[in-house]
Amino acid sequence: MSSTRRALSRALLLAAAVFLGSCEHPVTGSGTIELDEVDVASLVGGRLVRLNVSEGDTVRAGDTLAVLDRGEIAADLQAQLAQSDRAQAQAKDLVSGSRPAEVTMARAQLAAAEAERRLAQADFDRAERLARSQAIAPSELDRARAKRDATAAQAKAASEQLRMQEQGFRRNQVAAAGDAAKAALANLAGARSRAGELVLRAPRNGVVLLKNFDVGEVVTPGVPVVTLGDPESLWIRVYLSAPELPHVRIGSTAQVRPIGSKQTFPGRVVSIASQAEFTPRSALTEEEQANLVFAVKVALAPSRGVLKPGLPADAVFTPAP
Repeated sequence: MSSTRRALSRALLLAAAVFLGSCEHPVTGSGTIELDEVDVASLVGGRLVRLNVSEGDTVRAGDTLAVLDRGEIAADLQAQLAQSDRAQAQAKDLVSGSRPAEVTMARAQLAAAEAERRLAQADFDRAERLARSQAIAPSELDRARAKRDATAAQAKAASEQLRMQEQGFRRNQVAAAGDAAKAALANLAGARSRAGELVLRAPRNGVVLLKNFDVGEVVTPGVPVVTLGDPESLWIRVYLSAPELPHVRIGSTAQVRPIGSKQTFPGRVVSIASQAEFTPRSALTEEEQANLVFAVKVALAPSRGVLKPGLPADAVFTPAP
């Protein structure tokens, strides 16, 4: 009796294993191999004066693709460069303080002002004694007093000028000059950035897919001059139905086989759409076009030129546990 039960248990386990194995069927989808595209455009625009590439050319990151011309940008760069040089020189001059020759000149001016003050004071003292004895008119005494006061004020001003030259410029003046120099450098950086937009360089390795302008045409800001594609950054987008979606996750592996080829290429799921959409008309049969599906993007490993964009292909996913 026990042997019969053991045989029955083994049979049930075998049937369950066969049933579960049949549920883990491969998830498949179809799509077209595509590649990443990069539009190379200018933020400022201008007249296209040089185009160094043609459609189909291979370029490397940093290669010069095209050169634009815009006179006011070049002129603004020169003006900002001159403004920056002047602001830097002024700030450096204020930080370094007065030159020895300026201090010497201020001391000489103070000595001359002091001499004038002493002479005016002596004239006033003399006029005051004569006025007491009524030897001169009161107006002469007033003129002597005014000259004495004027020369005293000039001597005080010369003294303050010397003190300022010896102490250097005020902190506020130095700080303001430093801020002006920084602002000039920022304006210069902006002018250089705008001028740099006149030279279009390849942002990455790739192949020229489209040439959108010819030499002599005016390029408006933001409009691509050249479109690049990266043949080593291929991917395929397939559409899976809702029942199949739980078996595929981001990071799942897949084997992609171009139509008509026996060779497969590895891929990895990099994105899964969060919203359903109708199956594209070109993807499945008419009976399945009414189904709601989810788009799944599979990034392909570099194939060294074997895979080409535009090839239809099938993707077989490894079911997720």
